[in-house]
Amino acid sequence: MLYSILWKKESLSNLLEKIMQINILKNSISLLKWIIIALLTLLCGTLTIAISLVSPKFACLTSVKLWGKLILFFCNIRLKVEGIDNLSDKPLIVMYNHKSFFDIFCFSSFMPYDWRAMMKKELLNFPVFGQAVKIMGHYFVARDGSFEDRREVVRMLKKIKNGRIVFIAPEGTRNPDPGLLDFKTGGFFIARKTDTNILPMIIDGAGSILDKGSMNINSGLITIKFLKEIQVSDYSSNKEGIEKLRLDTSKIFQENL
Repeated sequence: MLYSILWKKESLSNLLEKIMQINILKNSISLLKWIIIALLTLLCGTLTIAISLVSPKFACLTSVKLWGKLILFFCNIRLKVEGIDNLSDKPLIVMYNHKSFFDIFCFSSFMPYDWRAMMKKELLNFPVFGQAVKIMGHYFVARDGSFEDRREVVRMLKKIKNGRIVFIAPEGTRNPDPGLLDFKTGGFFIARKTDTNILPMIIDGAGSILDKGSMNINSGLITIKFLKEIQVSDYSSNKEGIEKLRLDTSKIFQENL
């Protein structure tokens, strides 16, 4: 009896020790991955800045693509892309469900056309990354309705009309949890005012790469699926039409998650 109790305690102690060793190993591997991400950002970001001084488009199709590919490779993240034929080199607003820090590295690793994204203004504070995305001409919005934000939207309207693909996360923020947050109106306003079709892009699996509240980077598969274009001309440009466009787009995402 006593032997049995002592054996169970010893077994439990060994199990806890093994769990601790696994966690230490997992934390060490994740730390190494973050160091690699930092080094790649320094190298590829600096290269992107230099190329963007001559041609932001060429940077987008070369150094930025390499940047994304290398980060996915060293973090052991596999990527599967479906429906790429639905993407074309013309003015488009690609709306996606923002699941992870790695989303932008995923689509930057395979995008065959010049593109820009709407980003949080806080990203400008990240060394090298902030300078790179700024000089490339990405869009930065604080989403507080300030005058500066409205000027950014006007700049975006002009750029989209000139033929650029723009990525917008309609939820307005990263959402690692299952399901969707309510879509914000801004992206649909831009789409309708510029008569630019919306291309839904569904991201699946990214939420499990970086767990909520954790810095541990997990290996895994991320699937990106492009759906059919939404014809914004089917909707009126008034407030009611934009709201219907928002609700219909949200429904399409819900049906394909």
